[in-house]
Amino acid sequence: MKLYYIIFILFSMFLHAQRYTSRWYGMDEGLPQNSIKDIIKDKYGFIWLSTDGGILRYDGAGFSLHNNFKISNLSFGNFLATDNGDIICFNNNDENCVLISDRTVKMLPNGKVSRTASMAHNRQYKRYYKSNFLSNFFPETNCYYIKTSSETYFFDNHHIIYKNGNGSEKKILSGFSSKSLMNAFEQKNIIYIPDPRNRRTIILKNGMVSYDNKPSLYNDPESKIYWHQGTKQVFVINNGNIHISKINGGKPALTFLMQYKGIEKQLLYCIFYDREYDKFYFGNVVKGLNIISLSRFYVPQKNIPFSGEVVYEALPFTSNSIISKQGFEYSKNKVRKIYSAGFNYDKRYLLYDSSYNLLYVEFNKLHRRYSALHYQKHDSVSFPNRNVEGLFKINNHIVVNMADRKYEYYDLYLFTNDTFKEAKKIFRCKDNINFIKEYNHDMLYIGTSNGIYLLSLSRNKIVKYLAKDLPIKEIQRTRDGNYWFTTHNKGFYLLKKDKILRMPDDKEGYISGAHHILEDQNGIFWISSNNGLFKVSEKMLLNYAQNKDSKVIYYRYTKEDGFLNNEFNGSSNPSGIILDNGEFVFPSMESFVFFKPDDIKTYYPESSQLYIERARMGKKMLGFKDTLKLESDYKSVEILFDIPYYHNIENIYIESLLENSGNNKWEEIKKDRKYTLHNIGPGKYNLLIRFLTSGNGKFAYKKILIEIKPFFYQTMWFKIFVILSGILLVIIIVQIRTNFIRIINKKLKSNLYSRNQELKETADTLEMTRNKLKNESEYQQKIMESISHDITTPVKFIALLSQKLSEADDPLSQKKYFDGIYKTSEQLFKFTLGLKEYTELYKGENASEEKEYSLFDIIEDKKLLFEEMASENNTVIANLCDPGLKIKNNKNILSTILHNLIDNAVKNTIEGEISIKAIAQNEAVEIIISDTGKGMSQTQITYYSQVFERMESENFVFKNYGLGLHMVIQLSKKLNAKISFHENTSKGTVVKIILKAD
Repeated sequence: MKLYYIIFILFSMFLHAQRYTSRWYGMDEGLPQNSIKDIIKDKYGFIWLSTDGGILRYDGAGFSLHNNFKISNLSFGNFLATDNGDIICFNNNDENCVLISDRTVKMLPNGKVSRTASMAHNRQYKRYYKSNFLSNFFPETNCYYIKTSSETYFFDNHHIIYKNGNGSEKKILSGFSSKSLMNAFEQKNIIYIPDPRNRRTIILKNGMVSYDNKPSLYNDPESKIYWHQGTKQVFVINNGNIHISKINGGKPALTFLMQYKGIEKQLLYCIFYDREYDKFYFGNVVKGLNIISLSRFYVPQKNIPFSGEVVYEALPFTSNSIISKQGFEYSKNKVRKIYSAGFNYDKRYLLYDSSYNLLYVEFNKLHRRYSALHYQKHDSVSFPNRNVEGLFKINNHIVVNMADRKYEYYDLYLFTNDTFKEAKKIFRCKDNINFIKEYNHDMLYIGTSNGIYLLSLSRNKIVKYLAKDLPIKEIQRTRDGNYWFTTHNKGFYLLKKDKILRMPDDKEGYISGAHHILEDQNGIFWISSNNGLFKVSEKMLLNYAQNKDSKVIYYRYTKEDGFLNNEFNGSSNPSGIILDNGEFVFPSMESFVFFKPDDIKTYYPESSQLYIERARMGKKMLGFKDTLKLESDYKSVEILFDIPYYHNIENIYIESLLENSGNNKWEEIKKDRKYTLHNIGPGKYNLLIRFLTSGNGKFAYKKILIEIKPFFYQTMWFKIFVILSGILLVIIIVQIRTNFIRIINKKLKSNLYSRNQELKETADTLEMTRNKLKNESEYQQKIMESISHDITTPVKFIALLSQKLSEADDPLSQKKYFDGIYKTSEQLFKFTLGLKEYTELYKGENASEEKEYSLFDIIEDKKLLFEEMASENNTVIANLCDPGLKIKNNKNILSTILHNLIDNAVKNTIEGEISIKAIAQNEAVEIIISDTGKGMSQTQITYYSQVFERMESENFVFKNYGLGLHMVIQLSKKLNAKISFHENTSKGTVVKIILKAD
């Protein structure tokens, strides 16, 4: 604590509040180089900068560089305004001159340039119209002239010569040194030349010389005057204080603007003050552009080492100051220590009792500091088995929120006097109580972490439960009797007639973290939040409560407007204060923010300040006026919005709507201030742009016609031509067809030979069909033979096992043969049960089943039938199909095909492997049966492939290669499947069957 008091003694001093924000721009922020020569604002509101790399236009969002001139010298100097409001600028040595007119820059022909150097009195004079902060004035000459609207004054380092509008001249002053012009300036056609040595000011007016012998800041030796005739601005800088000069009552008068410490030591070329937006622009020789935003927000700070500036609850102390729990008195320009107290941010509550003693909560106790003793003495009040959690003042009574030791429930106690002896428990809640607000003399709103309770004091009971599940932060009542409450990141709400209505969010949703609402005399809400300070009209919010389609305009203030931190603090009582002098005070993460609502401006562009006259297609820049014409083969075009706006662009709500495009919804224009037009069809479209021009929701509208030129084949005339040509073509075809039919009719009547030929062709077709049916009948006969053959194979195997059984003496061998006979007989029995369906394969045409079945199960049945026979040959049969694979192809046909193929593989494979697998691909299933047996010859593979391809197209002659595979091919055709035969990689045969999904 001793160290704390030492720090307090050393740093307890008055400190000025932050009055401006500053931001530097250099080459890393878009400047061609860091030397800013001059700054001026045109009549359209755009800021122009001259540099050693070209001319820059600044609109508040970014810089656009103009250096595409056919000159080698891009080092431009000072701006000079013309009589019609345009701007000219010379490069070094006045070699070339550019004209800034209608928001564009163009090079002036040499014949139309009036240079700033002029010959008179056998001397060359340099025009003087802008001050120079550098130590050397104009080292290349000591003769200057200053022009007013109709007069000229020549300074030749010895005399001052006056020339009037008629061209007549006279010498008006002798013994004058040109160095005295360092601080000279002109206002209202009067030239003022400060004389610091004699503390007077020389005045030149209408060819007459007079003197103001009164000492002032103008002629103070410590003053530096910056004058720019093009901007008509005069600044007097004295010890870091910047004043602007205006003519008041015919005399120059100064108005203080800001303090900028160390400005005299900076290498400045130029200064410009934008009164409309309250911003300074400093052009530095080395560092680039410094934009300073003056602020009417005040943020006083303690600046105590190792002590942060985070603040929460505070109370009004005087008419223009507040007092914090930590003992600091804050006013807008200073901080003063009232008493010493070290606190952690425990419970954030601070109240006055009836004697203006300070009440606060710390370490689960109620503490009191006595005003009569200047808050130097304090005591505390403890409550047995209770932790003090909150402190509120209701109807001139103190209400204390207490929790039990285990924090299982919270109780509200109402104390009728400041002794805290007599208490009445009025409410118990399981949720923490965050805020209390009186509804009337009998009713209280209790804001908890799980909603709001309406409590009746007389009945000592809950009347209503509102805002269920919402974490309540604060409840406020405005002058019109409406109640509003904020939540923990769930938005803020209107509470009216026991109904809650959520207010709309701002663009970024920051208002959902609102803390406290203060209402000014104009019915405007000022709402602190976790990210900025919001300003909104209560009338707009109430209109939204009646009509959800009405617009709510939020204006958000950020660090750019003068805060040190965008994060304000809430969840305290109080977390917003209105002082008697009209100042509003909000706590933030870096001290309290003071301001008077009437002093805080909202910035909106004028309705005429949106210029849509540039578009960018790739790297090509297009200029247009009112109508943008494009070829129909364009891919994408960015339409640029030029708007001189020097604050947060989110506050003006720029929106776009492209008519005739099928989209009737307004779309927000982002911070890049451009609308991207993608490849839409040929035609004419209206691009509507609207932007906010005032806080009452008034929008200004702009319309741009977009004309996309069609190719010749996209024009209406071409389409009409195509339609007419089509109609004509149809008429011609109909006429030709009619003539053709007439000719055919004549031929049919006179040519019986053609009729006989047709009948003969029909007879041939019938003969081919008869042969096909004959082949079908013969094939069915062969199928029956194949069935007998298929049954014979397992029967022979059973007979073979029976013979081996009779010859075997070994019990193990006998058991093996018995098992083989049993398993083969069992599978043979199952096979014979399906012979009825087997013999009817060719009677039906249905190639699919109604229900899906498992391919794995069919193959498993065949595996069991042939497994013993294969095992006898030391051959393994592997079923590698996916058990989950389902198909709907005809089960009987597929079973017969698989039976024959596996049978052939078993008979031709000794000491090998037979594998069956299935692959699902796209809309088909491929079954692959491979063996490592003796395999098929290439001749057999070619033959069976030809049988599959030509079976239906011609009468194919079967060779004696076995009937089984012929039957398999025939059944595959009925199944609409494809079958192919291949040599296995090592040895044996691979048969592939592709089943199409049904």
